[in-house]
Amino acid sequence: MNRFFVPVGMLCMLIGMVNGQSNLTFSNPIFDRNSADPSVLRVGDSYYLTLSENRETELTIFKSPVLTSFRNAETKVATTTPPGYSDLWASEMHEVDGELYIYFTMRTVEKDHRMYVIKADNASNPMGNWSDPIRLLPDWDYGAIDGTVMKHNGQIYFVWASSRTGRLSIYIAPFINATLVARPIVLLRQPEQDWECQGGCVNEGPYFIYNRNVSYMIFSASSTWDPGYCLTQMSIPASKDPMDPQSWDSVIGPVFSSNDEESVFTTGHASFTVSPDSTETWMVYHGTVNTTHINGFRIARIEKIDWNEDGSPKFPRPHGYNNPQPVPSGQTSV
Repeated sequence: MNRFFVPVGMLCMLIGMVNGQSNLTFSNPIFDRNSADPSVLRVGDSYYLTLSENRETELTIFKSPVLTSFRNAETKVATTTPPGYSDLWASEMHEVDGELYIYFTMRTVEKDHRMYVIKADNASNPMGNWSDPIRLLPDWDYGAIDGTVMKHNGQIYFVWASSRTGRLSIYIAPFINATLVARPIVLLRQPEQDWECQGGCVNEGPYFIYNRNVSYMIFSASSTWDPGYCLTQMSIPASKDPMDPQSWDSVIGPVFSSNDEESVFTTGHASFTVSPDSTETWMVYHGTVNTTHINGFRIARIEKIDWNEDGSPKFPRPHGYNNPQPVPSGQTSV
């Protein structure tokens, strides 16, 4: 009798595939060099990571079929800094009303950072052409970084960070459309507690996820150059007005922070996307492997986000480089 032996590991993988599951794993990071302030959006069947490149003069899009690695991704330079501009930071790709936009910040010699946006010629092809930069808030003459889009109760809002008050704080204003911000402008949150003042009092990097008719703003606290850089959250039900700071609930303390045991520090500036089958929420963020080499060593990583019984996001401990995780649901390769 002929016998065919299958190794146990392969057998488990085959059983998982038959059951519609995958036993594939990956390990952080998803990039192998500086990739600070990473933002990922899934468009069609691909993931698009936006980063600042070439000494922060280029906004580059990286296209990958999987969320777990952008190492050999196809690239596209969407825009470059005009003459006299520098420090192109914190780009985020968003879909708004069926169109595709990237929000980012730049600075000039005369002024601090200001917010800009570009629009894709073809919303289904992020690797195509993009418009020239459009200045947001042209008559609001204060520093502005980390702009994002909030979609709440059928309305869209622009949310960003500014040091107008002396401390980098979170502001909100309604959009007229995806490239035009209306008034009023409201101070939503400023750092005041010790845990958000490590290395400097900072609230920055807001990003939104949604569940059970509640909008959750996940944002960074403390200085990005401090190993205590972390994530915290505010939330608001769809029935309430986000322009009223009193309508928001705040978590007092970090919801996601360093993991000394696995050498993960400076955990912040998150964005969120979905698994290939859209059944899971995944967070993209940057972290470092030690507490001293931070500038130039903030590397993109990902974590799966679960949900608490009350519908709020449930954050894991950060996974180190030697701690494998299951790949996102529906992903069939690494």
